[in-house]
Amino acid sequence: MITATHAPLRHRALALAAGGAFVVLGLAGCGDGGAPDAGIDGGLPDAGAPRDWPAAEVPLDDEPEPGIARAWIAVDGVVAPNNPVTGEASPPGHDRFAVVRYRPVGATELRASVVMVPGIFGGAGSFDPLARHLVRRSIEAGEPIEVLAVDRRANLLEDLRGADAAEAMREPDVARGYYFDGETVGGEAFAGFLPQADVSYMSEWGLATHLGDLRALIDATASSPRERVFLLGHSLGGAMTEAFLAWRFEDGARGADLLAGAILVDGAAADAPITEAEYQGGVTGGIAPLPGLEAIRGGTRYIALPLLGLDVYPQAELAAMEALYAPDEVRVDRGRAEVLGALLTLPPQRVPPMTNAAAFGWAFDEASNGLSFAAVSVGASTGGPTEPYDSLFGATLIRPSDPSATYAWIDAPDADPPELTPLASLAHMWVDGRTNFAEWYFPARLSLDLAAVGGLAAPEGGWQSQAGLRAFDGALVDAPILAIAAALAPPERYDALRARAAPVGPGRPNAGATRTEPAGFEVVDAGEATHIDPLSAADVPANPTPAAILAFVLANAAPGLVDAR
Repeated sequence: MITATHAPLRHRALALAAGGAFVVLGLAGCGDGGAPDAGIDGGLPDAGAPRDWPAAEVPLDDEPEPGIARAWIAVDGVVAPNNPVTGEASPPGHDRFAVVRYRPVGATELRASVVMVPGIFGGAGSFDPLARHLVRRSIEAGEPIEVLAVDRRANLLEDLRGADAAEAMREPDVARGYYFDGETVGGEAFAGFLPQADVSYMSEWGLATHLGDLRALIDATASSPRERVFLLGHSLGGAMTEAFLAWRFEDGARGADLLAGAILVDGAAADAPITEAEYQGGVTGGIAPLPGLEAIRGGTRYIALPLLGLDVYPQAELAAMEALYAPDEVRVDRGRAEVLGALLTLPPQRVPPMTNAAAFGWAFDEASNGLSFAAVSVGASTGGPTEPYDSLFGATLIRPSDPSATYAWIDAPDADPPELTPLASLAHMWVDGRTNFAEWYFPARLSLDLAAVGGLAAPEGGWQSQAGLRAFDGALVDAPILAIAAALAPPERYDALRARAAPVGPGRPNAGATRTEPAGFEVVDAGEATHIDPLSAADVPANPTPAAILAFVLANAAPGLVDAR
């Protein structure tokens, strides 16, 4: 059974270190904003010295909208192996992960469960709008389902003390002070980001560990998961979902036999594996070279965002809070200007004044954000001129061109033409609850292992098998599959999976359906959606994702309702 806990591992953050094999800017965000309007209970901390803000926590359970219950829950995972170079094991309590569960308020019976796996650098918060859309639609259809959004085990290494207190108090200055200005929360200071040397055990947090964690969750979710549990993966999570389908666990169980179906959202496994030499020594080239097993065990245990490093995560959550709580406020903040300058290829002093909503919009909108895996269609800038520029990531984008103008933001529904993701929806994905949109310490081993099992036909007894990578059975996958095609995975990206998967297996509602039939393999083209829009978009006719997913789940789950666990 999955049970709630009141002891999340959130505060094991130590000294700042350079992040792995990537070039990072080390943008230290130092807030220059004024004193907050009010501290907790209306009192103002002493602005003459570093402030000690009261400790405050967000609840484990809430109701984000009428009729939908949301709960943060800890789950025991598998025991990861020790790092063979350092001998370090995962510390006590670290072989666990979290899920955010969405279900109808008071639900005692459910039709199905959808387990959601985030993409690279992603956390459970990235699924918040989509999860709510699905549960809401299932209530309206009289076929209640639940959604379990996964926070991988590395998310529990994040020190969210400052962010949680800021959210609980609705005061962004708490987060700014805690992460960037040497202030404390409840007498405790942010000790910096975890050095690579302090997390050598993360070298073994690879594909086998994470798929073992997923199986633990799936086994705890339903007594007959093959009838009622669906695995959904976004981006890299799509590749993980494919790997789970093809995985043969050590007890002989095949992943596909543990699921009622699989849903891939703008992501799929590679068509062929890297070589054994590349697995050991790494893959060079591109903006994000892939470290090999020797480098991961020797020093590069997690991956930082290219060019931006680790500071960008609390900066982004801080910007999201400001966009939610005071969207029209114009605030001078050197840390925010440095991050925006890096994203827009502008000196910080040429980043113009802008509202909090505009700062958040400029950071994430597809027209200005060169990180395609994080781009969202959230509206448009107003209030000043723009200019095209060639981003560091190769695309031609726009940026503000008048440092004396004050820029504001036109929200997605009010843009001409309307866009998909309301700015507040994206901000809530970053802010709400005991998680966030991101994964500060993404395990380098997970990307490497996924590259090693491309094609999902690893030979038994081959080098992948000897490395513990048991993706043997891609050709035997008989679960129905739904794929959502968006910016980074067009419809043809799923052709290799369609070609290698077996027909839908016996005992399933659509048994015998071939992969050329929609009942066996359906691809939904999300049109102009960005990579993130399928998760963040409003539930409107232009967004086909929620309707397609719920229809797929109801068509492939066993009939009737069962007791909710």
